Amino acid sequence: MPRVFRSLYARIALIYLTSLVIMSLSAAWMAVTQFDQLGREWLQRSQLDLAHQLATVMQEPLSHGANSPQAQAAAERILNINPTVTLYSVDHDGKVMAAYSTGGCGEGTIIRTEPIRQILSDMPMLPVYASMPCAGGENVFSAANVTFGADQQPGYLLVSLEANAQLSMVGMWQTSSIMRSLLFAGVGALVLSAGAGLLLFALMTRRFSQLTHAVQRFAQGDYSKRIPTRIDDEIGQAGRAFNDMAATIEAQLEALRVNDSQRRELIANLSHDFRTPLTSVQGYAQQLRQAPDLTDARSRKMVESILSNVDRLARLANQLSQLSRVDVSDRPLAVEDFSLTELAYDIVGKFQPHADASGVALSVDSSIGLQQVTADLELIDRAITNLVDNALSATGEGGSVTIELHGKGAGVEVSVVDTGVGLSAEEVTLVVQRFYRTEGSRSRGEGSGLGLSIVTEILARHQSRLELASRPGQGTCARFLLKTQPDLQ
Repeated sequence: MPRVFRSLYARIALIYLTSLVIMSLSAAWMAVTQFDQLGREWLQRSQLDLAHQLATVMQEPLSHGANSPQAQAAAERILNINPTVTLYSVDHDGKVMAAYSTGGCGEGTIIRTEPIRQILSDMPMLPVYASMPCAGGENVFSAANVTFGADQQPGYLLVSLEANAQLSMVGMWQTSSIMRSLLFAGVGALVLSAGAGLLLFALMTRRFSQLTHAVQRFAQGDYSKRIPTRIDDEIGQAGRAFNDMAATIEAQLEALRVNDSQRRELIANLSHDFRTPLTSVQGYAQQLRQAPDLTDARSRKMVESILSNVDRLARLANQLSQLSRVDVSDRPLAVEDFSLTELAYDIVGKFQPHADASGVALSVDSSIGLQQVTADLELIDRAITNLVDNALSATGEGGSVTIELHGKGAGVEVSVVDTGVGLSAEEVTLVVQRFYRTEGSRSRGEGSGLGLSIVTEILARHQSRLELASRPGQGTCARFLLKTQPDLQ
């Protein structure tokens, strides 16, 4: 396809102009045909009584016979007066008995009599055509009833008007100012229609061009490009759809940039968090290897420090492993019925040694007894475990951490309440974001910023969400609602 026709405007213009030319030629052909038909009708209507007038002159000579010298002489006188007509004598059955102005051509031939009877009726529908001998094609004519010979044989006197028609049409095309005016008007209308149509299509396709340009700019990286949508038509709807799509893509790209920034921050934090305990483990291990005469108390302290740092590394590795498993959203939930109260006591038992060592009171406050819920036991265990772990990390000696279980509507509200350092209003909104760590965690070199993010992912898969309420210095309450009979996929 030529390059010029790759444009939508060029293709529409070509189709429009082609259709316009075809329609104009068709209209012109119909107009000329009908004008010619009208001219023939006018000629036949104006000369309808001509045959009757000539019959009054020809009737007496025809009484001697259609080809009698008297009839031939009378016809010759008529043709001398009006040489544009052609005279025929035809019997009642359509046989041509005499052709006066064609040198006898066609005498003895049979012509159809239906058109003759039609034009002789009281109200003929004009124009009426008949095939005249040696004339070729059908022509308009005039007819009158006559009789032939002494026995008064009935027949017709036909007057062919086609010569007049031909002269009239040729003259009309050559000299008619009306036809010339119609021709100029038609050409002018064609040019104006073509120009107006091309201008209208240019205005319409300009908006398509703007849409295409915006898409190309967007594809080249200009994600702020938008399309004005002032008109509510198909193009405007396409523009709004593009704007919505562009806004969605831009938001997703921004989210990717944020995630990438958080990923880099995580790598930096993990690098620091892994390096610190590894350095400590390496240092104590070298001392144990190089100083075999260390006392048992000193050795025990080094081993405890090594174990503490190894525990920190294990916790970091465990949280990363948890996050990778929770992120697999297409993994089906292992749904089962279990008691939240029993699960809460199991978690307390798991953290009790750590709580006792930290001087923190860890307990369960349940009003639901052994009421069961339907959920993924492993994931809910992990969510509550992470909440308790965070609460213990934020609570100092003499404080308390409580797992509260209370019925609420068609579910159970699970709350982990601590009396720790609490969070500021700004941190409450940020702490659930992946990789975010509070100022206290960063200063102590603890945590990876993944705990609450994992909890949020788990609860989202259980059609629930985490709510945080906290005040600096007064502690934090983390709660979520777990339905007893959820519709989980």
